[in-house]
Amino acid sequence: MERISLRVLITALLLAVVLITVMHTVVSQYQFRRAALDYRADSISRVIEVAALEALRQARSQAITLGGSVQRRLQLHDPAALLIQLNAPFSKGYVEAGYLDLVALRAYDADLHLLGMDGQRDIAPLPTTVMQRLARRQGVERLKALGELWRTRDTPLYSVLVPVGGLHVEGYLEVVFNPLFNLLNVGDMIHMPLGIHDHQRAELLHPTDIDAHAPNYAAMEYALRSADGSVVLYLVAYADVDLLYADMRRIQFITTLSFFALTIAVLTLAFWLLNRHLFQPVQQLIGQMENAVHDENHALVTHRGIQEVHIVAASFNVMVARVREIIRELRRISAQDGLTGIANRRSFNQALEREWLRAMRQGTPLSVLLIDIDHFKQYNDHYGHQAGDECLKNIAATLSLAVQRPTDMVARYGGEEFVVLMPETDVAGAGAVARRMQHAVATLALPHESSGLGSVSMSVGLCTIIPARGQAAQRLIACADLALYRAKAAGRNRIEVAQASDWAALDTAAI
Repeated sequence: MERISLRVLITALLLAVVLITVMHTVVSQYQFRRAALDYRADSISRVIEVAALEALRQARSQAITLGGSVQRRLQLHDPAALLIQLNAPFSKGYVEAGYLDLVALRAYDADLHLLGMDGQRDIAPLPTTVMQRLARRQGVERLKALGELWRTRDTPLYSVLVPVGGLHVEGYLEVVFNPLFNLLNVGDMIHMPLGIHDHQRAELLHPTDIDAHAPNYAAMEYALRSADGSVVLYLVAYADVDLLYADMRRIQFITTLSFFALTIAVLTLAFWLLNRHLFQPVQQLIGQMENAVHDENHALVTHRGIQEVHIVAASFNVMVARVREIIRELRRISAQDGLTGIANRRSFNQALEREWLRAMRQGTPLSVLLIDIDHFKQYNDHYGHQAGDECLKNIAATLSLAVQRPTDMVARYGGEEFVVLMPETDVAGAGAVARRMQHAVATLALPHESSGLGSVSMSVGLCTIIPARGQAAQRLIACADLALYRAKAAGRNRIEVAQASDWAALDTAAI
């Protein structure tokens, strides 16, 4: 040992480390390739899944648009006219149908009994799982379209059920198309050769420009399933394993060479410099970043260290300031109706829950006015939707001016409906506000030739309650809705206060 110089010893140790690294790389090469291939398979399977779901989502959107165009003209109670209307997309060539391999259109009543169909007539009826899903939907969910992937014995199909009849669902229009037409785009989306097999793994689409059985191609598949979990299609992407292995060999070589060079040349000096000018400043920077992320009021990060640390810190400060500004703006927008500028339904529901709990603790009354613009559909039909939007803006501004307390809230509840929340307000106080609002709207004198009054008017349902434990806040809205229904049934342009019969009806419905 006395004859061995420090230079030789360090050189030998470094060569030993490099030799061990090279040997370890050679030994672990096979395991590394296998693990990389498995990881690549999982990644590609996920990519296929995302691309396939996006292709089906786009197809579903086109089907909903097509269904919306057709269902507006459907006459479910006139069989002859219904068949003509169902044939129109096939005979006239709707634009939306050009994006789909349209198989059939089928019309059902509200109980899903088939009323008529056009297109391919030998397709199987809707799967039981789809009909059960549709039957379980309640409330506003019944007004949304429902799409499901399913298959017959030999053919994959995709059905989109579009409600017919607006707010009062009279039936459903089923748009049936073959998803293969749309799934052909998945290969272009993932930039890989794509094959499609049916549920029995029989090939439906052969990948172009490659030999799928060549040893250098590995098949990565993803199974598209129906609502009951059964496989409808297999999407198979073919990855060139030789390219993957070439990248791996290149990375291994560069890594080994870099390790050898850095170990010999700059290990000691680099460690000292990096520790002083990079590691410590970065550690401090990370701590300040974490504090800034978790605390909106925390000061932004300070600058210390090498130039890159200064750049990162400055960029992070700009980004955090911008993100905080965006968050504040999003919070404001999320609580505001985009058309009228007043509170939206989400903001109202939050305020209702908050005031409900406060009124429950304090034992004070809580009042709600549910307001509906009379004959607003006729207004839109007569004056146009742009005039309808201006009408809603004027009424929203008028209602907002009619409330006099900062604790009261005026919100758009949906469509032509508005809602007013009034904490610590009894029936008399709420009635006074309702009459003031009705008078203010009448004073606007917005012309409405389709209304019996000749101008825009509104119907109001009023409900007041002292909340009790075990009751849901939505009970107050449901009660006001019953009163509003009674106001509209009695001729509109009036104010109706919730009665004992309304509470009994809610108790019967267990609201």
